[in-house]
Amino acid sequence: RRNRKKGKGGGGSVVVCGGLAIGAIVMTALLVFAFVPLASKNSKKSTSDKSIKIVKPLQDTVTSKEKGVAMAEFLHSDFQATTITFYTEKDCKGESFTIGAQDTVEGWYSLCGRNFPGGRDLQGALKSWKPSGDGEIELHLKCDAESYWASLIPKVDACTNFWNWPNTQGIKLLQTSYLSKNQEKYRHSANATTPLYHVIWSGESSRYMGYQTQANYYGFEVSHNDINGRWTRIMTARQPDDLADQFPTFVAKRHPYSRRYGPFNKADGIVKWLSSVDAPKTEVLVLIDPDNWLTNDLTDIAQKIKKGRGAAQRAWYSGSNLVSQLWKEVCKARCDDPVRATAVPYFVHKDDLAVIAPIWRMYTLMLKERTEVDQGFKIKYAGVQIDWGAEMLAWNFACTHAGVDFDVLPNVQVRDVDPPLRKDRISSVKMIHMGRAWLPKGYEPAEQWRHTEGAAWNYRGVQVWCKCNVTADEIYPWPIPDGVDYQSRITLEYL
Repeated sequence: RRNRKKGKGGGGSVVVCGGLAIGAIVMTALLVFAFVPLASKNSKKSTSDKSIKIVKPLQDTVTSKEKGVAMAEFLHSDFQATTITFYTEKDCKGESFTIGAQDTVEGWYSLCGRNFPGGRDLQGALKSWKPSGDGEIELHLKCDAESYWASLIPKVDACTNFWNWPNTQGIKLLQTSYLSKNQEKYRHSANATTPLYHVIWSGESSRYMGYQTQANYYGFEVSHNDINGRWTRIMTARQPDDLADQFPTFVAKRHPYSRRYGPFNKADGIVKWLSSVDAPKTEVLVLIDPDNWLTNDLTDIAQKIKKGRGAAQRAWYSGSNLVSQLWKEVCKARCDDPVRATAVPYFVHKDDLAVIAPIWRMYTLMLKERTEVDQGFKIKYAGVQIDWGAEMLAWNFACTHAGVDFDVLPNVQVRDVDPPLRKDRISSVKMIHMGRAWLPKGYEPAEQWRHTEGAAWNYRGVQVWCKCNVTADEIYPWPIPDGVDYQSRITLEYL
């Protein structure tokens, strides 16, 4: 056309271009017709043949976007299609069989009405499963309908025991993992600078966690930690919630055990964050809990952290013989090494955390699964709260297992139920562990908020707020009179 406008003809060019286009179409068609029989022929080979695992997902893909992703993966020789293997015994033992995309309907696979090869009912006999490949597997509560509740991620989930509550009845195989893509709402993905330290905590999306998210971030800012540090909420969920636009949030899809034990999300979420393309570049990571509200700058401690040696608060059970006794009973490595009884905040080098986190998750699962079936074990170690505090003990064991030592610090955190903090210690304490708040006895307005719960701490004053109360996100006693202890004042001010 350009040549014709200039009066130079150009008809020959049109013919040549048209001929080339037609030729290209014909060649493409021939390749397609040659490829389909080949794929069909190859499908009769052993299921260990890698080519089948690649070709079949393309046939089961339905959207153009998914086709593009699948084709891109097909062109990379190291791509591994998503599969899952079912076992009749725990720890991935016993009779088994494996399914891939070729066994599904657009990725969906119902566990209902199916049997193991030996004839045993799949749902009744299933005790463990093992995902593999580059994608992920959604778990659904219904046999063949959208009812998502958790995920298995082959990149981080190896053999996983199957629990009949919540009861998974359907699964969906996805050929790509969300960990391989930047999360659009996670603002730290685009950061060009690297801070001295990064404060992180794990939680869920709920009323209970909502006000804690807000107060936790507020404490991070008013204590001036936003100068040298960053802050991230690692949220267990399928997708971002209504707070993700305001508060830096990395979404970690739920592990199936987390419904049975909520604190499992701590190790699990961090493992997924570190395994994602959004993994932090910051060398020093500071792990806290949602109810740890910062009160002072963390720079002085963060500057001292080196690879192989971290720092943390002394745990409440420090000095208990039960800790070393339990370690000897469950340890998998370095069984003769001493265990540092530490608690949040944990200051740790990111390379050390990359090693510690999956081991932390392993010990958490090990301890909790055993307490479910071994009542004697649970009673034996009740003195260190092995039931609810399993993840805390598991952290200590994981650090020992990994060979990462910690400086144990005495006064980094003050708990709500600790004696009222002296004024000379206020500048050295880095955070409170909030839980309850009291107003002075004789302060008449306190009576309108008085709790009947918490009688054991009556000596502190009139209990007017507790995170254990269903109104914790609705009723904030105010104003604060003179004479209020430090922990209560910080709690009520941040709220």
